[in-house]
Amino acid sequence: MALMTQENYAVGQRVPSAFNLTQFYTLTEKIHNLLRKKSPFPEKLYKTCSVVGNSGVLRESNCADHIDGADYVFRCNMPPLNDKRHLSHVGTKSNFTTVPMSMLRKYGKIEKSQELKDRWYNQTLQYEGMVIIKKPKDSTAVMQAELEKRRTDLRVAYEDPAHFIAVQKYWAQRGLPRKITSGFYVITVALMLCEQVNVYGFWPFPFDDSGGKVRYHYYYAPIFVAPETHDMAVEFMKVRELHQKGVIKMQLGKCQDKKPVRKHRKL
Repeated sequence: MALMTQENYAVGQRVPSAFNLTQFYTLTEKIHNLLRKKSPFPEKLYKTCSVVGNSGVLRESNCADHIDGADYVFRCNMPPLNDKRHLSHVGTKSNFTTVPMSMLRKYGKIEKSQELKDRWYNQTLQYEGMVIIKKPKDSTAVMQAELEKRRTDLRVAYEDPAHFIAVQKYWAQRGLPRKITSGFYVITVALMLCEQVNVYGFWPFPFDDSGGKVRYHYYYAPIFVAPETHDMAVEFMKVRELHQKGVIKMQLGKCQDKKPVRKHRKL
């Protein structure tokens, strides 16, 4: 569930593409060896989980202690966690962090470049737990080997495309016909693993409820998503619907009630 493992995929098996449902690739022994032997998730559900998007709505939110106070923290697209300006708002804890395709393309030639290997290592110093990559291949094998050689608290795992496709079909039948975002997929994964899911940083609009401007990200970063790929407004309404039904709890404004202060991890 959610991740490819040696238990749910066999050598020689045809693996579907999460990007194109008509495409498949055959799982070689080399690629199979990259997969985790079994699921890293416990049989018992996590009691509380935070799913953290990257919207500018997180700026000045004071939500760090709420986010980091969860038993398990999901983050999307490797956001910066080492910027002191945002530490008290977004926190530093990470257990499950997705890697964006745009970043993977930057490391396409990592096999022959020590500079790229060092850059990848340095970029991942701010994360713990797992970084989740869409598809295993030669370049990601090198990225994985670098972390295994130089880190003990961070591992690479690979998203299960069959699971993503199943989740996509599930939501397509419930009002989300376009491809879901990685953030919405992660919310769905969290619902399968956690008793209580608290969602932060999901706001796709350029203005807040009071008419104030909201940046696309809480940090500066170029926007790569083509507008026709996802329907973020409709997707947000679905997130809000889940909140209204009590399935999740979505935090939009500042985190007002105080939580016990958690000492943030040094980066």
